[in-house]
Amino acid sequence: MHSRGSVLLLAAAFLASSTNTAVQWQRRDVTTPAPPYNLVAADLDGDGDIDLAAVARTTDQVMIMVNEGAGVFGLGSTVGGLSRPEALAVGDFDADGDADLVVANAGADTVVLLSNDGAAGFRPAGEISVGRSPHAVVAADVDADGDLDLLVADFSAATVTVLRNDGTAGFELAQTLAASPGTERPLLVDIDRDGDLDLATPSFSAAVLDIFANDGDGHFTTIAAVPMGSRHHLATAADFDGDGRADLVVTSAGSGDVFLLRNDEEGFADPESVPLGGMPWAAETMDVDMDGDLDLLIADYSGNRVIELLNDARGSFTAGRSFAVGIQPHQMAMGDFDGDGAIDLATANDGEPSITLLLSGG
Repeated sequence: MHSRGSVLLLAAAFLASSTNTAVQWQRRDVTTPAPPYNLVAADLDGDGDIDLAAVARTTDQVMIMVNEGAGVFGLGSTVGGLSRPEALAVGDFDADGDADLVVANAGADTVVLLSNDGAAGFRPAGEISVGRSPHAVVAADVDADGDLDLLVADFSAATVTVLRNDGTAGFELAQTLAASPGTERPLLVDIDRDGDLDLATPSFSAAVLDIFANDGDGHFTTIAAVPMGSRHHLATAADFDGDGRADLVVTSAGSGDVFLLRNDEEGFADPESVPLGGMPWAAETMDVDMDGDLDLLIADYSGNRVIELLNDARGSFTAGRSFAVGIQPHQMAMGDFDGDGAIDLATANDGEPSITLLLSGG
């Protein structure tokens, strides 16, 4: 426990960094046709600006928000005909040089591929059956063949579906992994430092984090189920303590904590909690106080805010500033939206038809 003197020193150090070097966030709200539940950021129309694509569960559509320059967004188009879209992933799945989308279509137990014409015009180009109620989909090259594969979190089936890409957006089932109930968004990171992407999946219902090792060819084996908190939604990873290994951070909406799992030579240490209150939901990493280590940005779903958690370079976090965003920020995405060379933040506000931009001010 910190003494009163050490707390005062920490506060003074934080105030000094806030005044002199911390990112100065500027809020800008973008109106969307419907409340966005989840979003991704990428250059969708090939003009060099970072655009946004978001799913709207209330209207069963994808909303393409085109960046018109300097972080000014307008509606480009919508894609309908979906069934309770929960999440989406972005990448060049068909190797034609532009960014396509894949949607987790929870109401139909499928993922839907949306092919890009190069100018942010999207059309359905395939639908693939997965497990029951897919809540999340992520894209990564898990088998090291140079194209993007898909991992789908099947919430109600308690599985992760691994879909292998043949290089032309032809996806086939490679593996179905047994996971804990309420499987949420997969996190891909090299946990064991063998050069391939391993897998961690938070469980919303079972209060554990499932961890799987990749054999290098995209085949996964369960290695741990780490209990902590409750109602986990998202995880992120980085070397937070400077030891060269990827540590994991998990948000716990049920307990109001953020949990750190340190990765050491023997595996993962016991979870360390950072109490925040509210409903910590999404997490991103960024050096917000510009001291050379990665801090955390946490979306508080019930508090309608984004909270900074500042890293002391050894993986110990203290709460910093918080910033108001739209109602019920559910997911976040990062990118240089205003073209000033600095990374900005966007929140998908589930409780209103808006996306909030927090522009970092260069």
